[in-house]
Amino acid sequence: MNQARNFLVKFAGGNVCLHKDSSIGVARIMLDNPQRRNAITGNMMVKLRECVEELEEWEEGKAVVLHGNGANLCSGGDLDFVKATGYPEAASIMNSWMQDTMMKLRNLPMVSVCLIQGPTLGGGAEISVYCDYILAAEDVKYGFVQGKMGIVTAWGGGTLLVQKLGRRKAMDLMLTSRILSADDCMDMDIADGVLKGPDYLGEVIEWLGPRIQHHHSITRTIKQIVASEEDLQQSLESERKAFVPFWGGELNQKALEKRIKHVQ
Repeated sequence: MNQARNFLVKFAGGNVCLHKDSSIGVARIMLDNPQRRNAITGNMMVKLRECVEELEEWEEGKAVVLHGNGANLCSGGDLDFVKATGYPEAASIMNSWMQDTMMKLRNLPMVSVCLIQGPTLGGGAEISVYCDYILAAEDVKYGFVQGKMGIVTAWGGGTLLVQKLGRRKAMDLMLTSRILSADDCMDMDIADGVLKGPDYLGEVIEWLGPRIQHHHSITRTIKQIVASEEDLQQSLESERKAFVPFWGGELNQKALEKRIKHVQ
């Protein structure tokens, strides 16, 4: 992992910030690259892991909220990073790093909630399905658009989407690259609630209230009871192997040249 860290951190830009509120036992992880709609760079992948590793040591934590800085969660991978790492070795490093990081987040003994807001596309949609709950801002535009970019799910999101929706719905969402509204997300059982704003984070904390009412030892143990997923690791490994040949491949390169805009 040290070699992967040293490789990824070279791709600068953006940040990932952690805030812990010990008074209520809730942490926030914020993707911070608003100039690029919070697209994730290599450096942000490293920072995200550091935030999760710090939470692994926070014994009083009850919940963690994943959100973006500004008007959206995440628009996927940063295009400069994508272009610079468009070869199989880099794809494998990036894919393994992000799968492992997101599984660390998923397996934290804390309730995890993702706030999907604005354009939440590609990799942004993938990271959302690692969380226990998803809450949708009313302005969200949510989509697994990887196929339009000449790739498949890069960070394990396909496997998690199948777990969440079942095979048929998950396959349809990835095949069509359909962009979903907040109501669509509710109808498809992706989201667990729709937020009206403008204080989306405040609404998330309010929604969390009944779910973090118990002593932190109770909350954390309940999460650990439901977090055991042995078959998931095998599925993630299969997805990783399927993804690597597409990253930087002919279809991906052609898609990048088109500068596709998934939402206006």
